[in-house]
Amino acid sequence: MSRSPKRAREAVFSKAADALNDDTAQLAADWAEAFEKRVSERGEPFPYGGLQTDVEALVKGVSAVLCDPWHYRSFLGDGDNQQIGQRLAEKHVQAGGTLISALEAYMRLRQAMILASRDVFRDSDRPFFDLMTRLNRCIDRILFAIAQGYFTAFQAEIEKQAVTDPLTGLGNSRRFREALSAELKRSDRTGRPFSVVFLDVDDFKDINDRIGHVEADYTLSAIGRALASQLRGSDLICRWGGDEFIILLPETERREAGVLAERLRAAVADCEKCAGATISLGVACYPVDGKDYDSLVANADRALYASKDRGKNVVTQSAEGSGL
Repeated sequence: MSRSPKRAREAVFSKAADALNDDTAQLAADWAEAFEKRVSERGEPFPYGGLQTDVEALVKGVSAVLCDPWHYRSFLGDGDNQQIGQRLAEKHVQAGGTLISALEAYMRLRQAMILASRDVFRDSDRPFFDLMTRLNRCIDRILFAIAQGYFTAFQAEIEKQAVTDPLTGLGNSRRFREALSAELKRSDRTGRPFSVVFLDVDDFKDINDRIGHVEADYTLSAIGRALASQLRGSDLICRWGGDEFIILLPETERREAGVLAERLRAAVADCEKCAGATISLGVACYPVDGKDYDSLVANADRALYASKDRGKNVVTQSAEGSGL
């Protein structure tokens, strides 16, 4: 007794799904190799980490759709393909790739999956047509999700770059201004104090002259890492500009800020990769040293210059709240 057209069609879908499942690792590896070659030709960096794993997950998702039509809806509805697309897009964007090369590579993956399935049902025209319709619809939706993920990742990367110092990877002055403005509003509501620490590298020009500008840039990055290693997750450190850094310490009163500033000073002085650099620091606390952005930063800056006058490599509290 012959099978119904529907049963025959589903049998072919199932065989195609098995073929994709059996060849998933090789298919993903071949595609990753082609992707690497393609972006290399464009002079773009290649996003290595975990790429093949995500491609394998994508291929398995497609094979599951072929095997079970109902899984098509859940695969799309549950956002699995969006998550896969976003991960692939994020890797590519972070590596500096472009949307054009990404979509070209994903279209090649689509072609590879279709070719991998076609041999299974080459002799059956109607199932082949139905399979292509379903496969194309699924992959098109995935490609669309990848494009969406790319634009989301690209926008996030642009926003990150706008508030990130390119040399140290820390926040920049814009990031600090935004964070301090938000902290002022929060502390106005709660009445809780917070502190600002302003610091710079002592005699940085001499360091530049001694080791050269390139090594001096590495030193600034090392200083940034040494400072960040002493901070809490809620604290924010930013490069203000040149050899200056500024730190926001939420929920931190004057005495605690002074203790932390001393720890920061010692961390840099003891840092082997900091080329023997030392730092001078100034501390200002809300509300005793200022109740707005300008006064807090200005008083922390004055305290920093007082540290310079005291011989450098020291911490000075703002005179505004000290009663001096």
